[in-house]
Amino acid sequence: MNGGGMSWIPALSGVWPWVVLACVPLGIVLLYFLKLRREPVEVPSTYLWSRTIEDLHVNSLLQRLRNSLLLFLQLLAVLLAAFALFRPGIRGEANSLGRMVFLLDTSASMQAPAGSEDGAGQGGRSRFEDARRQIGDRIDTMTDSESAMLVTFSDRAEVMQAFTSDRNRLRDALDRCEVTNRPTDILGALRAADGLANPRRTSEIGDVNDVQVADAMPAELMLYSDGNFGDITQFSLGNLQPTYVAIGSDEVRNLAVVSFSAQRDLQNPDQIQVFATVLNTGTSDESTEASLYIDQNLVDAASVELEPEAQTGLSFTIESSDAVALRLQLDSDDDLKIDNEAFAALTPAGLVSVLVVTPGNRALELGLTTPKCQQIATCEFVTPDYMETEAYQKRASSGRDDLIIFERCRPKGSPPTNTFTMGELPNDDWKWKTEAGALTLIDIDRTHPVLRYLELYSLLVFSGRAVEGPAGALTLVESDVGPVMSIASRDGYQDLVLGFPLVSEDESGDMQANTNWYAERSWPVFMFNVLRNLAGAVQSSGAPSYQPGQTVMARLENVLESVEVVRTVEQGRAESLGKQPVGVGGVVEIVATSQPGNYQLIAAETDQVVDRFAVNLFDARESRLAAKPTVELGYESVEATDAGIEVRREFWRPLLIAVLLLMALEWWFYTRRLA
Repeated sequence: MNGGGMSWIPALSGVWPWVVLACVPLGIVLLYFLKLRREPVEVPSTYLWSRTIEDLHVNSLLQRLRNSLLLFLQLLAVLLAAFALFRPGIRGEANSLGRMVFLLDTSASMQAPAGSEDGAGQGGRSRFEDARRQIGDRIDTMTDSESAMLVTFSDRAEVMQAFTSDRNRLRDALDRCEVTNRPTDILGALRAADGLANPRRTSEIGDVNDVQVADAMPAELMLYSDGNFGDITQFSLGNLQPTYVAIGSDEVRNLAVVSFSAQRDLQNPDQIQVFATVLNTGTSDESTEASLYIDQNLVDAASVELEPEAQTGLSFTIESSDAVALRLQLDSDDDLKIDNEAFAALTPAGLVSVLVVTPGNRALELGLTTPKCQQIATCEFVTPDYMETEAYQKRASSGRDDLIIFERCRPKGSPPTNTFTMGELPNDDWKWKTEAGALTLIDIDRTHPVLRYLELYSLLVFSGRAVEGPAGALTLVESDVGPVMSIASRDGYQDLVLGFPLVSEDESGDMQANTNWYAERSWPVFMFNVLRNLAGAVQSSGAPSYQPGQTVMARLENVLESVEVVRTVEQGRAESLGKQPVGVGGVVEIVATSQPGNYQLIAAETDQVVDRFAVNLFDARESRLAAKPTVELGYESVEATDAGIEVRREFWRPLLIAVLLLMALEWWFYTRRLA
């Protein structure tokens, strides 16, 4: 930016407005050449001789403009008004590379006040509003030779305006910027700026044929943020020259709910256990009340007293057998409101439906009818002949069951639900790798939820085969001949396959044991894990939580055409977010999650709630509001500075005042002349 001299910022754009303005003085002059129309009036002969002689002089071609003070004042007023439209001004000395990249932080922490309550000049603005004002001031000081780019960032970057020297377009883009409820990730915004200042090459370094695709174009990186993001180390600034304008104060008050969850007690499904964590991210001691609401009804409360950077855990126990929406509210008037409340949801304490197709297996039946299994699932046992009936075809296609277990049998087609197949292959995508024979288990994936808490190395398997699943199949149990238990995805569903049966038939058709697993304590635990994770019983309690703006992929067990997404807002009111089609495999993609709250999916056909989830901030870094004095950008520590904008002294206001004074003077002379 060149400083010290006079600069101009025309208020009018285009050619025709200036042409019209240039015609105004010409029109005023032409008006003075218009001949006066006289009307006959009888008066004494000597009354108006002097005035008549004066009018004759005015109407003569050479005398019309002579000694016309009114014309002079009018032309001077028009010229001063035109001069004011050029917005002349003088600004101080400043340096500029000619190109600027404005990075505007729109994350949730920018909703906090721009300064302390008694901070001078803040005017009660939020950090986002203050940052936007400072960028607007910098845009106003741009010259015609400078260009700028505007990028906003929260957890994702958005280019609001590409490089342009048009200040009006930059201001329009700045007006479109809005603060969000999302956490902060600046890396995407840095990469957008990196494309300008650090052009890439066509091949690897050292290649003799390597050429640079564009010239390096250094630019000023103007970052307007409170600095509440992680250190960026996997990035090189290159030709970017960063300037960090810290927005906000280092003295803040904020209590934040950083976790909130609810779970039903499996021993007592009517009992709900609620857990929360509250963190003091401010710089002063804080105390408040934490109130727990169920469907907007206050059910419990707890006191919270915390020192700076201290946290505490809260726990509540409540009774409810219905599907409920929970909300935890901190009664604190601090600097950030979005983290003062948290949401959680529970689905009804109902049972998952499991269909078991088996020719007869007492061990399997005992494993699925333990007291714990009966608390979470209802199991119906049928023979393989049932798969030939029309009733099975309707049942399987409707998605009524959450899990179908095939023991020593296989269906003609894979049903639209999760399956567990024992001693057989579920479909043609699976293959046997070996012939039947004795095998020994050598490796178990205990990290998978289905095999959690299990010890299987003591098992004896008299006859089994290794299985080979489709691409992407995960091996859960490995034997000396290959995988004997694997799981794979199928159109949004899961197929679990066990390469050996629990029992088999001898040559005479009598039932005999094929393994000692059914006699081990790990067998009922394994079946309980299958019901919880494969049948979805674990998901029928606590609903998942997502951050604002995160895409939610919900898989519905029932086959539906569409669902309505509803968010619970203040005082229990329901706000519809529209209908969403149900994709292949019952998958629904929800993107309208920008606002915290409890969300529910309602079946369009039955008006029943088929799924729930919650949206919460839950980001301790975003809740830490104290503006950072230094940020790490690409291995470089950048210290905070002020806005660095020289205030431009403009003269259009005094010029307009002079125009008004000239118009008043011209009117005074005109009225005096008439008198």
